[in-house]
Amino acid sequence: MQWNLKKMLMTVSVLAALWAPTTQAQEAEEPLKPSLQAYTQTLRWRNGNILPGRLLESTAGIIRWVAPYFSDDLVVDMSVLDSVIFSERPTPATEAFRVGTVSGDVWMADIVDSGDNTFLFFSKRHGRFRVNRTTIYILERWVHSNFIFDGSQLMAWELSKRRKNDPMLLRGRNAQLDWYADRVGHPRTDKVKSKIFHALDLPERFEIDLELTSDTRSPEFVFALGKSLYETVRLETWVNELVVVQGTLFEPVLTIQPDQRSFRLRLAYDGDADVLKVLDFAGNLLLKLDGVEQTVAEPGLYVYNRGRDLTVRRLRVYRRPTNSAKQPIDASKPRIHMMDGRVVYGKLFVGKDSAYLIDADEVRRDIDLQQIDRVVQPGAALTETDYPVALTYPDGAVLHGKIDRVSEDGVVLQTDFADEPITCAFTGASLLRIKPGHSWVPKQVEDGDKLFHPFGDLRGKVLFDGQDESLIRWKPVGALEPVRLANTRAVRIERNNRRTSKVWPHNTAQFRHVLHLRNGENIPCQISAYDGTTVNFQSPFINTEQISSMHVKAFEFSDRTHAKGIGSTRGLSQLAISKSRIANSEQRTANTQPEPKHGKLDMKLERALTVPRFSRDNPPSHILMAENGDMKRGKLISFNGQSLQFDSKLRRFSVPIDRVTRVVEVSVDSSQQSAIGRQKVSRPSESEVGVKLTDSSVLVFEPLEIRDGKLLGRSSIYGEITVPVGSIEHLYFGDTAASLRTAFEAWVVRPAKEPMFGENP
Repeated sequence: MQWNLKKMLMTVSVLAALWAPTTQAQEAEEPLKPSLQAYTQTLRWRNGNILPGRLLESTAGIIRWVAPYFSDDLVVDMSVLDSVIFSERPTPATEAFRVGTVSGDVWMADIVDSGDNTFLFFSKRHGRFRVNRTTIYILERWVHSNFIFDGSQLMAWELSKRRKNDPMLLRGRNAQLDWYADRVGHPRTDKVKSKIFHALDLPERFEIDLELTSDTRSPEFVFALGKSLYETVRLETWVNELVVVQGTLFEPVLTIQPDQRSFRLRLAYDGDADVLKVLDFAGNLLLKLDGVEQTVAEPGLYVYNRGRDLTVRRLRVYRRPTNSAKQPIDASKPRIHMMDGRVVYGKLFVGKDSAYLIDADEVRRDIDLQQIDRVVQPGAALTETDYPVALTYPDGAVLHGKIDRVSEDGVVLQTDFADEPITCAFTGASLLRIKPGHSWVPKQVEDGDKLFHPFGDLRGKVLFDGQDESLIRWKPVGALEPVRLANTRAVRIERNNRRTSKVWPHNTAQFRHVLHLRNGENIPCQISAYDGTTVNFQSPFINTEQISSMHVKAFEFSDRTHAKGIGSTRGLSQLAISKSRIANSEQRTANTQPEPKHGKLDMKLERALTVPRFSRDNPPSHILMAENGDMKRGKLISFNGQSLQFDSKLRRFSVPIDRVTRVVEVSVDSSQQSAIGRQKVSRPSESEVGVKLTDSSVLVFEPLEIRDGKLLGRSSIYGEITVPVGSIEHLYFGDTAASLRTAFEAWVVRPAKEPMFGENP
């Protein structure tokens, strides 16, 4: 599942670029068709299914979703969903402070006002909102004059030239890179012993804000300030302890709890005194170690994974001012760190035009808000929250809460740090994560049908109930109501074989022939006559008994199993899906044949399709194939049900039908029609769908009615048609139905190569 998630998110990140040329061309031809560029979000189910689209106004417990593949809005129970992924370009925060709370919430905002018990913040993402002081453990300046390096994003780390040219987002577990970017761009690895390094000359005095996490167990890692691990100072996990080591120096920092999934630490180094301090997330001193020296051999930031997985959630390096007066810091008191290195103690207050602090003696002192580095409230302890959703932004901001309501622009959350609901804009967001509420796993997850679209698949159930004018509807896992399919996009539905009939849909003894049409249809039938203009036949599904030969590509006279063993040129398939329309779906298509190897039959076919120079002005229009594989070029004149008349090399002869496997139309004129002519002859209209039955028959028609377990419709080629619903195995909609190809599409005559004559010596 993890690998599918990474793959899925890579797809989302390039969606706009991937579809831009296609959608522009489509809009030029069909200006009323909505562009896929309008669907910039992706809905992800817990079973790994994904669906591009856009959030609509929703209420607690459900998600309303509009998708390009459905004519109706989709309403889904949130309990089956994993997340909503936002693929728009992130908008960086421009507010002054990053605020962290004991509940794990983080946001960027400006401080507008304050009281004894609250702060009033403002941000473009959340508007104005008031927060309880007791929930905040740190306020730190986001845009920092002393900032050196941010390793919280993978793209900041050094990679080889080869790797820099590779896509960096969401590489899978078996990918070439050991480290990849998670859903918000943080460096992550799932490989033990993987390492990542960034060369950096650290100043004499610096601080590092560090957060390392693991999804599966307590993080196991080495974090070092250089590549030479013995020489440099490093932070390591040893069984159940976090320790600091340099050479022979060794000091424990803290005991690792069994359920601990993250380390949030701040490292402060003073090169003048050779002192390293390790503080926790709230600024409480955990360790002071003397005698620590910086490495001189390959200095920088080094992370090594010892466990199952590791994510660098935060790694920011700051320069500590060297001209500041040295003063001891009482880590137990509330304090304000200034940009020049000074530390003042007291409680921060902000008014309309001023900022000040009140110290322990109730003395007020004015302070420049613009010069505040960070405000620390020690003694705070992280609290476990059980809120159902979390909205994440790429810069590390994350807000947890209960959904009050959802609009197209954002979500309103009831949080742990504020009394009033907080508005959270979707602009610039990366992920709305939905926490599992209970283990609701419907039977459809295992036994349902599958809907394939260009970016993934969706489990659910296809309905043929006749209660809607669309006749065919789709109900995804967890959907409250089925939705109509929009037959303007490339979609394929594969029914679960437990839901299809095991009875053959027609009498094979009576209908032993197959009629292959140019639009990809293959129709079981009994062909009775052909006169060069029309074909007479009987079919178990089609009412008409005659069609124009302009629609016919091939006649199959032998047993139907021969159709699947066609020797062919490169690229032939019984039913193929256009690669430009359905990305990565060919391997899932059950009725797509593998590329054939060149064998004896292929060589015969190549010779038969190659027209000699003396026949260039009068190329053959048909190839006749016998039961033993022999082929003959010529022209099919007629067929009377028992034998066919064939003209080859100006000689006409009669061939009994029991000696013929197939006759294929191979003329260049018919295979290379103009775009207008091809659409008129072959391409289905938007109201038509493609249907593949359990016997491999393929039919394209407009559904009109459900009656007595049968789907009734009308074809633009042959009129009325009836197929048993229980025998429908696959359904093809929109561009997918329009891109069906006959098994003989590549059977087209081509001129022989011209001889090569060299110059005389």
